[in-house]
Amino acid sequence: MSKKLQHADRPMNRLATVGRIVRDAAVIAVGLAVFAFAFNAVRKSGIPLVAEQEYEILVPCPEPVGEAQELAVSDPKVLAKESLRIDARSPSEYAAWHLPGALNLPFDWLGPPPDEEVRVVAKRVATTRAQRVVVYGDGDDPDSGREWARLLSGARLKNVFYVQGGAPALRGASSKEAP
Repeated sequence: MSKKLQHADRPMNRLATVGRIVRDAAVIAVGLAVFAFAFNAVRKSGIPLVAEQEYEILVPCPEPVGEAQELAVSDPKVLAKESLRIDARSPSEYAAWHLPGALNLPFDWLGPPPDEEVRVVAKRVATTRAQRVVVYGDGDDPDSGREWARLLSGARLKNVFYVQGGAPALRGASSKEAP
């Protein structure tokens, strides 16, 4: 056989090889499908081929939230020196007014708190020997302070409270107390 014929024959061999691979894959796929249907038919409670009810596609992710206790504005724990106060509002709102000694950690409505912020709070609790964490926010519904407190509690911090009514209630109470 001449070299010209050998080279002309190679593409046909490759095409035949690809054809055999596709055929074998199809045979395997059909065989496995038949096996799966047979196995499903024999099972006591087989998997239905058509959904009996609609699937819920927009399932919310579970949030790592805990329980935080509510404090009234007048509760002495809010201003106690043993309390670590956290302002969950934006930096501009914090700059306009905040409780003395409050730490500004704005609440992010779009995601859980970064581990770094939780570590900052835990470290501050440890260094100040605070007995509780008191969080206040914007006072809206839902309140950013309450949500931040719940997330901190879910991050395994103990004795986490939030101020009912948030910063507006605190500011109103402090202006009433001023002479």
